[in-house]
Amino acid sequence: MPQTPASVPILRLISSRLAPLLALTALVVGPMAAQEHPISWAVVRPPARITQGAVVRLALRATIPQGWHLYSITQGPGGPVPTTITTAAGAAVAITGTIRSPEPDIAEDKNFGILTETYTDSATFTVPVTALAPGRAKLALQVAYQTCTDRYCLPPTSDIVEASFDVMAAAPGAEMATPVATAVTPPTTPPAATPPATVSAAPTPPSQGVLLPGGSNTGQSLPLFLWLAAVMGALSLLTPCVFPMIPITVSYFTRTSETSGHSAARNAFTYALGIVATFTILGMAIAILVGAGGINRFAANPWVNLLVTGLFLAFALNLFGVWQVTLPSALLTKLNAASDGKRGGETAGILAMGLTFTLTSFTCTAPLVGTLLVMAAQGNWRWPLLGLLVFSAVFALPFFLLALMPRAVAKLPRSGAWLQRVKVMMGFLEVATAMKFLANADMVWQWGIFTRDVVLIVWVVTAVVAAAWLFGLFTRPRPRIAIVQQLVAVSCIAVAVWLGRGVGGTRLGELESFLPPPEGAVTSGTATVDGELPWMVNDLPAALAQAKREQKRVLVDFTGYTCTNCRWMEANMFPRPEITRELERFVRVRLYTDGQGDLYRKQQQLELDLFGTVALPYYAIMDTLGTPQAQFLGMTRSSEEYLTFLRGVAPVAVR
Repeated sequence: MPQTPASVPILRLISSRLAPLLALTALVVGPMAAQEHPISWAVVRPPARITQGAVVRLALRATIPQGWHLYSITQGPGGPVPTTITTAAGAAVAITGTIRSPEPDIAEDKNFGILTETYTDSATFTVPVTALAPGRAKLALQVAYQTCTDRYCLPPTSDIVEASFDVMAAAPGAEMATPVATAVTPPTTPPAATPPATVSAAPTPPSQGVLLPGGSNTGQSLPLFLWLAAVMGALSLLTPCVFPMIPITVSYFTRTSETSGHSAARNAFTYALGIVATFTILGMAIAILVGAGGINRFAANPWVNLLVTGLFLAFALNLFGVWQVTLPSALLTKLNAASDGKRGGETAGILAMGLTFTLTSFTCTAPLVGTLLVMAAQGNWRWPLLGLLVFSAVFALPFFLLALMPRAVAKLPRSGAWLQRVKVMMGFLEVATAMKFLANADMVWQWGIFTRDVVLIVWVVTAVVAAAWLFGLFTRPRPRIAIVQQLVAVSCIAVAVWLGRGVGGTRLGELESFLPPPEGAVTSGTATVDGELPWMVNDLPAALAQAKREQKRVLVDFTGYTCTNCRWMEANMFPRPEITRELERFVRVRLYTDGQGDLYRKQQQLELDLFGTVALPYYAIMDTLGTPQAQFLGMTRSSEEYLTFLRGVAPVAVR
């Protein structure tokens, strides 16, 4: 209708009054409207291309705002609506197998009068899908769910999550997965038997002696998680990479305490800060770049082990007095100019020592660090950041105290002579330790040069040379040898004799965890080691097939070439008669996860998918379909504890 001259001022008046009101309404209604759909869904890093018929596991992440929670896919009836994930109409992919969900937070809901399973902050679901035809494919997942706050719930809703990728045609004769284009049921449905890269199962309740980190940060409390990080930091002090750093620390700070312009406490704090900062920054950086599994691959990388070998040999030369640990003069000059002369160089040198120590010890601590970073791989960075800080702080504490010690040691009467002898003996220890890491590289590359016997021979020679040095055979004129020094020399000879027995094939108990496995124990096929039952190696499908024929369950040993605790279990736990009798009930297979190549990456990803961890060793009992029945994390010295795990699953019923 045309506006009359009289109506124009009225419209302007109404507009001038309504404009502020409409703006205010937008400010109020906007956030409220956003909260009516608070949860966002996305596929995390979808692949650029996949093969037709192959099973691909997609990470479907729900981002949940503060104050809201999402219900699990296993939420029982009589209350809120559980989350379901299906393929939408027209999707070029189908769901194949069982969706793996993170462990929910279980609590009583007084409003519903039942136990509810919820997620907060974020939750990542692993959805196995199969492309139906080659070409450009569109993924369309339909997620139906309900979300609530502590005060109210929104009506059930559904979202469509989309992604696109190229589907490559399957090779002629390739086995095709069977699509299951139906709603996902709770994760108790067994998945189909598939090759190692495609075995799928949901988390199962832990049995006694089992630690399952789970797939969600919400399934445990922050204090419990930080306590776990502290325990891991303490356990890391017992690894073989760490002990050899004790003499290096004492030697460096003994010299620093004589010339430093800073207090011993300040130097010690700087050293500890270097360890904590490097652990935290390096761990998070690797997790961001390559994921939690990449931590273990970094630690097992043969080039890294060769670098660590070189570092320990350099440390040995330092302790022998051949050279001193200092920063390059050019770098020191720049640091001095920028940081008030000598003090800046001192601080930089101490920080560099902390950095070197962290890199050296990382090959042993990586499995423990990797377990903490599994949460980072699933999208929540706050917990792993705090965990790394606690882990590294506990780890650095003894070395903070050692850095304080040299000032007290220097005040002891006649400390110079005996301390020099201790340093030289620690140098021999550094040489022996370097052999372990050289053997690690050998195992990954499978040279077959630095075998168990070769390492033992080098250790025997090192012990004999150390004894000869203590007896003064390399000094002219020969000095007077103190009683204590003679006793240590005799002990070195005894150690050499004991190690020599190992060259002949005798198992050396605790020391086996630091030695390469006997020859033939890490090749593909079937491995047989003296005193141990035969194990299949790197062939889970064959183990599942054999288990089906023999009506047995499968014991899977996720292990590593460079895993010291794995070697200990193989050499000291499995040969025990009571353990051997139980192991005979299973088809046994070892899956190495720290080698180089697709096979090892797939086996490590399998461990991460099934159990939410990349820690080694990890033992799992599976049925003939590949569904986990029980899990056991880590090393134990208790036969009863391991027997409880092995006996916790009933034998397969003969059909």
